[in-house]
Amino acid sequence: MKKRAAIWIIVVAFGVSGLFSCRKETSVENAVTLSGDFRAQINGVQWIAASNTKGATLLAGLINITGISSDNKQLSITLTDTVVGIYTLNQTSSSYAAYADNDSSDIYAFSSNQGSDTTQAGGQVLITEIDPVKKTLTGTFSFKVFRDIDGHQKTITNGVFYKLPYVSSLPPSSTTDTMTCKIDGGPWIGQSISAQSISGQLAITGSYLDGTQMVGLIMPSNITAGPSYTLSVTSTNYIGLYSPTPTVALGASSGTLTILSNNTTTQRIRGNFQFRASNPLGGTTPPHDLLSGFFSVYYGN
Repeated sequence: MKKRAAIWIIVVAFGVSGLFSCRKETSVENAVTLSGDFRAQINGVQWIAASNTKGATLLAGLINITGISSDNKQLSITLTDTVVGIYTLNQTSSSYAAYADNDSSDIYAFSSNQGSDTTQAGGQVLITEIDPVKKTLTGTFSFKVFRDIDGHQKTITNGVFYKLPYVSSLPPSSTTDTMTCKIDGGPWIGQSISAQSISGQLAITGSYLDGTQMVGLIMPSNITAGPSYTLSVTSTNYIGLYSPTPTVALGASSGTLTILSNNTTTQRIRGNFQFRASNPLGGTTPPHDLLSGFFSVYYGN
């Protein structure tokens, strides 16, 4: 699902504590004072993940590293294994990286698996250490990301994450938040639920604690109750997503979203949804039906 990489990137990874005052150029060798650091140069400009937006997960056989800079630019790397070594990013690899400006009205992200060849997108991520005791990741990365929709490219160099804390299970949902549906006739209940408003768009996701069977909805933050909205992966405002496995991302080919209430003061929203999730790029992945969906979530910080 290369051209829709932006949908998952707007879901912020776990925030962790600690602000690093040292802002010099860094590498794994000289980063001893930067424990928890995550930074790179993007088209030659320094990018540094803010302290409360960076983190990593080792879930369902995948590594994910995500961070957002103080000017709201987000970088996310997903690797399809959980071992030390070199991971290649290109148009055919399952591992990929994505970059997006969350303040932009354009929801399409740059990613390493777009473009026609490795002159446009691709590169490497090197995991040098996984510390299972302290639960931290260390490594370096360098790659290009591309955006098919307009042919633009970003070059990401001197990337490093040093002793970045990771988690191996998602946090359970607040007792006041709910997200449920039937998937292919069977009951599904979101055990970990996240909701966040970024640049006028609201992203709601739910999954099991191990990160599997993720259901996602994208809508305007000021969406109003009353009419039903059509869900489609090709829409810029109303999108339904389903990942039956960590490496498969499907989008709504048809479906509806109905808002029961959206209190922008208390930042709590309730609604119903149903959609058919299929691969927008074709292929042999079978579609899945998500019916009788309901959510009631808080989307404040």
